[in-house]
Amino acid sequence: MNTIIIPFVSIAIASAILLWFAMQMLPSSFLGAAITERSNHSQPARQLGGLAIVPAILVSLWIFGADTGLPVHFLVPATIAALILWVIGFLDDRHHLPESIRLVSQLIASVIAIYGLGEDFRLLPDFLPLLVERALLVVALIYFINLTNFMDGIDLMVVAGLGLPLALLAGFSLFGLVSLGTGNLAMSIAGGLAGFSFFNRPKATVFLGDSGSLPIGLLSGLAFFMAARETTILAGLILPLFFIADATSTLFMRLAAGENILAAHSRHAYQVAKRSGWPVWLIITSVAALNILLAACALFTLQSGWSGALATIIALAAVIALLVRLRIGKSQN
Repeated sequence: MNTIIIPFVSIAIASAILLWFAMQMLPSSFLGAAITERSNHSQPARQLGGLAIVPAILVSLWIFGADTGLPVHFLVPATIAALILWVIGFLDDRHHLPESIRLVSQLIASVIAIYGLGEDFRLLPDFLPLLVERALLVVALIYFINLTNFMDGIDLMVVAGLGLPLALLAGFSLFGLVSLGTGNLAMSIAGGLAGFSFFNRPKATVFLGDSGSLPIGLLSGLAFFMAARETTILAGLILPLFFIADATSTLFMRLAAGENILAAHSRHAYQVAKRSGWPVWLIITSVAALNILLAACALFTLQSGWSGALATIIALAAVIALLVRLRIGKSQN
C-alpha cells in the first residue's frame, strides 16, 4: 500500500507548495485570465497550475517509478512528451499559438508517448497490423489531451472528473487488478491534482492552463490505456467516461449546428449547468458521485457473463442521465 499512498501524499504536498510559491513569486498579472462572456468563473483566475504541478508529477514518477515497475523505456518517452506539451502549453497560455503548432506538437508528443509503451503493447486483436493500432492509439491520445483541456472550465472539474477516476484506478492496483506501475502513474497524476485542488476550489484563483491540461491529458490517457490492457478495454473506457462523453457529445452538437469546432466556446454540459444556476459544488459532487459509480461498473466489467454487460449498460445510462440533467435541468438550490 505504501507504494501508492506515499507517492500520492508526497506529490500532493509538493504540488501545493510549488504552486503557492509560483503564485507568490510571479506577478499577479502573469498568466491572468480576464472575465469574458464565455467565462464560467466569477473572478479573475490565473492559468499557472500546470507550471507547478506537471514538474512535480514527473519528478514523482522518476522517484517512485522504478519501485513500482515503470521501466526507463516508458519513463523517458513519457517525460519528453509531457515536457513538449508543457512548454507548448505555456507558450500558448502566454501568446495564443496557432492551432497548427498546437496540433503538430500534440502529434509529436503522442507518437513519442505511444512509442514508449513498447512493441509488445497491444489493445486490439492481433490480426490488426501493429502500425494501424499505433496510429489509432496516437489519435485517441490526441483526443484525450484535448478533451482534458476542454474540461478545465470550472472550479475543481478536472479534479473531480479526472483526478478521482485516476485515484480509483490506483486503488485497483492495491488489489492486483492492475500493475503497481499503472497504479503509480495514476496516483502521481491524482496526487498532483489533489495539491492543485487547494487553489482550484470555489472560488478558484488558479486553473491548470494549457501548460497543465495538455501534459496531464497525455499522461492520464497513457494510464487509462495501460489499465485497458491489464483489465479490459471497457474498464479503461468506463473510468473516464464522463469526460469522454461530455466532450464528445458537445463536439457533435457543435458540428450539427454548423459551428467552427476549433473556435473557443462554452457549451459543455457542465458549463451550461453553471450558467443555468447550478452551484459549482453541486456540479462537482454530482460528477464525483458518478465517477465512483463508474469505477464500480468498471470493476464489474472484469467479470464474465451478464454482470459485465449490465455494468456497461448502467455506466452508459448514468452518464447520459447526468449529461441530460446538466444540460436541461435547472438547479433547485
